[in-house]
Amino acid sequence: MSPAGLSGEAWGRPAVIVLITILAVLLDLAFGTVAYTHLFYLVLILAAFWYRRRAAAVGVLLAMVHITVYSLLYGAPGAGILVSAAAFVAAAYLLGYLFEAAGRRAGGLHFRIGEPSGEAACDRDTRRLIARLSSRDPDTRYRAAGCLGDAGDPAAVEPLAALLADPEVGVRWKATEALGRLGPPAVGPLTESLRSENVDVRWMAAVALGDIGDPSAIPALMGALDDEDTYVRSRAALAIGAIGEPAREEAIAGLSDGNGRVRWGAAIALGSIGGESGIAALIEALRDPDGEVRQRACAALGDIGEPAVQPLIEALGTENELLRRGAIAALGLVGKPAVPALAMALRHGDDRRVRAGAARALGEIGDRGSADLLIGALEDEREEVREAAREALGSIRKT
Repeated sequence: MSPAGLSGEAWGRPAVIVLITILAVLLDLAFGTVAYTHLFYLVLILAAFWYRRRAAAVGVLLAMVHITVYSLLYGAPGAGILVSAAAFVAAAYLLGYLFEAAGRRAGGLHFRIGEPSGEAACDRDTRRLIARLSSRDPDTRYRAAGCLGDAGDPAAVEPLAALLADPEVGVRWKATEALGRLGPPAVGPLTESLRSENVDVRWMAAVALGDIGDPSAIPALMGALDDEDTYVRSRAALAIGAIGEPAREEAIAGLSDGNGRVRWGAAIALGSIGGESGIAALIEALRDPDGEVRQRACAALGDIGEPAVQPLIEALGTENELLRRGAIAALGLVGKPAVPALAMALRHGDDRRVRAGAARALGEIGDRGSADLLIGALEDEREEVREAAREALGSIRKT
């Protein structure tokens, strides 16, 4: 295989761009019109397809040609010429962005003019595909990464892991997807990538580990919950949640960690994992000294939904004010699935704090069907419950 910088593809594309540009200018010189600028948009479309957002450089080149030609033929350019020149740059970038986004959404534009598309375009030789990961052309790297993910050869793990630091975001994403498809053989390099100096490498490694779902990655992902970058921490937490049941005990232990970042991430993970012990740990975290941890535990219980309702109602009877408020907020996030149990607690709860908390939670949910129940609670024997019912009715009227 010839070096990427000397390939026919690498020389051919700029040659096409230059030839069309020269042809457009010659047409103007021959016929004395400014119609050549319409051909410039053909150049921009081709450049955007080939180079994605880097086509903006071609847009700058065409803008300079446009201004120069006009100046030579007609004198100093006016505002209209400058605006049309700027439009070339904007159009090049926008077209490149759209081609890039379409490629990621459709799994990549796996085709070239005159070549087969889809899976048939993949080379079956892993060594050649790995070599293409070093191409100067981002689309070549993108396609090679996708093909290597489909091939499932463990030999591709290290080269793909290196591609997580690629300058092109689409290539990085494709490498992440490919590593996720390669499965357990990719866990070792990906866990090492969690310690990379490049923040994008770290969070993409976490995403790939979540896709793989191998429990051997749990210790490294728990360590990543203390990453300095919030996005890396959240991706690591979601990856732990994706691993599921095998990660529950470590995530529960994380809620008792002395580091608030780790507790925050552990709460996110348990929101995905759930389970009786996970719910109990999250309810306890509603009185965490760190407000962000409390908020995240509340959201996690809301994500768990109906299985968390009864334990949360029981927590309404606690003497701890933080825990009661957190339980009310979490029940509000659970929403309508919590209404029947809250109605039962409001009608028949022996503890005034449970009844008052149930009323406030119904107000948080804002279900108009609870209005009659709350009106009845205005006759409760305890002023605390009556006040909570009045507040809840006020909240419902506002919705």
